[in-house]
Parts: sequence; C-alpha cells; structure tokens
Amino acid sequence: MDLIYGQIRDAVRHASVRARGESIERRRSKSPTKPSAAWTAPCRIGSSQGTALSIVLSSIGCTHARSEEGGCTMCSYLLDGASRNPTAEEFFLQFQTAMRKLEKVGAPLSIKIYTSGSFLDPDEIPVDSRYQILKTISEDDRIKEVVLESRPEFVTEAVITEVRELLGNRSVELGIGLESSSDFVRSICINKNFNLDSFRESVVVGKRHDIGTRAYVLLKPPFMTERSALLDAQKTVTDAISLGTTTISLNPVNVQRNTLVESLWEKGKYRPPWLWSVVEVLRHAYSVSGGAVNIVCDPVAAGKNRGTHNCGNCDSSIVDSIRTFSLNQDVSVFDDLNCECRELWNHVLEHEDVSLQIHT
Repeated sequence: MDLIYGQIRDAVRHASVRARGESIERRRSKSPTKPSAAWTAPCRIGSSQGTALSIVLSSIGCTHARSEEGGCTMCSYLLDGASRNPTAEEFFLQFQTAMRKLEKVGAPLSIKIYTSGSFLDPDEIPVDSRYQILKTISEDDRIKEVVLESRPEFVTEAVITEVRELLGNRSVELGIGLESSSDFVRSICINKNFNLDSFRESVVVGKRHDIGTRAYVLLKPPFMTERSALLDAQKTVTDAISLGTTTISLNPVNVQRNTLVESLWEKGKYRPPWLWSVVEVLRHAYSVSGGAVNIVCDPVAAGKNRGTHNCGNCDSSIVDSIRTFSLNQDVSVFDDLNCECRELWNHVLEHEDVSLQIHT
C-alpha cells in the first residue's frame, strides 16, 4: 500500500512540476514597484460591515511552487509573480500604491495582504519590508482588521510576536490554506506538502498572541467526485472549527491556467463544483459554528465554465446570495433558492461515485 501511495504521490508531484514550469515560462515582466493586484470590496469586520482592501504583492512566488514539489494542483499564482524578487524598498512602494485606494474611505477598514506565496516567508518578502508595511498599518487608526496569508511553516513564535507587537490591539488573522483536514486529500489531490499537525500548531501559536486563523477550505480538489468533495469540505469545516479557527473561507476550485486541474478539465475529467454544493457547505458551516465563527465565500469565476456553476439560469441569483450571506451571516438567504437543475445535481451526488463519469 505504501508503495502504491508513493507512486501516486510522485505522479501528482511530477505533473505539478510540469505545470509550474509552464507558469514560470509565461510570466511577463512587471514593474517591481506595482502590486500584482489591489481592490476594495464591502466586507464583514467583526460584527460590523466595512471595506476591505486586498493587496496582492508582486513577488518571486511561492517557495513550495518553486521547489521540486511543484506547488498545488489547482494554483497558477506563479503567473502573478515577478521574474526577480523586488527589493524591500520596491515592496513598500507596491504597498503604498495599493493604499492610495483608501484615501477617501472611512473606517472600519480591513487590510488583506496576499502574495503568490506567503507574506511571512522571509525568502519571499524581506523582513525589513514586512516590518515597514506592518508599521505603516499600525499608524492608520481606520484599520481595524489585518489578514496576513502564509503557509504554516512560516508561522513561528518569533514572527508572530513581532506581528502582534507591531499591530497593537487590532484584530489579526493568519490566512492559511488548510484546504482539507484529510492528510490524504491534501497530499494526493492538492499536493500541499504539509500535514494537519502543522496547521494545528499554527493555530496554537496564533492563539498565544490573540491572533486568529482564517482557514481556507477547498471545495472539490481534482480526483474527487462531487459527493466526496462535498463531504470532505463539510468535514474540514467541522475539524477546522474544532481546532479553533476564527474564520472559515470557503474556496470553490476555479480552473486556473497551467495547472494539473486545467489539464484534467480540458480532457473532460474534471468539473468545477456545483453552486448547490457551495450552498450546502455554507449551510453546514453556519450550523456547526453556531454563529461564533465568521463564514465567508467569494467564489472566483462563479457562473462561468472555469468556476463554480450550475445550469446558467440560476447562477447569478445563487452567487448574489452567497455574497450576501458572507456579509450578514444570515443563512436564510438560501431558503428560497430553487431551479430545475437541482434535480440533476442530486442525480450527480447519487450516481457519480458509482459511474465514475464526470457530469459536466
């Protein structure tokens, strides 16, 4: 059994490495002083509604994706990266450029700092740059919440101590891609290359400094049927909440370019999750959390072939309900949703595991 597991693991890793290579080859030259992306959107901050600024810093990219492990099966964020790593000064200029979007926006504000990898990785984001960015945030009284994205191996006692000292009494969360609480699913289907114990330790380290954890839960990794993916996401939500996470961020897979997922999708061997499945996971998360944990979902490419979708007729109304729920945590927004395609979705849940046929 161990031999078979190792062979499957190697096959997934090699396929991820091939996709990673194509991503690096297709990266365009970018200004090292401008972020890959920055946008504002309404968001829930504690029990209030405010404005979130999401910043994607342009970096050399995820250490895991650039390693011989090849990165995650669904992720092409290396395409957003730079051909060389910017300097500390250039990273700070990226941050300043993004912050201009908040010049006329009032409190409360949330700042979410992403890269194509980990903000807390010193090989990706220089320590001096991280310090300068967090120090600047600490000087803006409008900012009530900060989300920093990182893999668990970079969540150390020393780094988290510094983060808390710099950000004072603000609400802080570590955004970590748990994806699945199953080590098998995370290893074989996602190629994530860390185990549940690593995630658990990150949550514990954060708690010691009153820093929460925003667990990213992936809905429908490759090699899973709709039903198995739905059940895995529900179990992951339950497990993540029991471990002490403060926010659940549900991420339905979208088909990104130059990934193993795209290769399967192009061959008709993968379909992104149904929106009905997204709704069921959110209902489950709300039920399990009892309102004590924030549940959010902002699906990328929703309603399109590459993203979570239903039949096309009901997609926009369901996506609107998902986004409304993420803002007000009112699960009743899902009560009146209905469409003829729900019967087909139920058929998929009942028969796909047996037939092993992908229902597109």
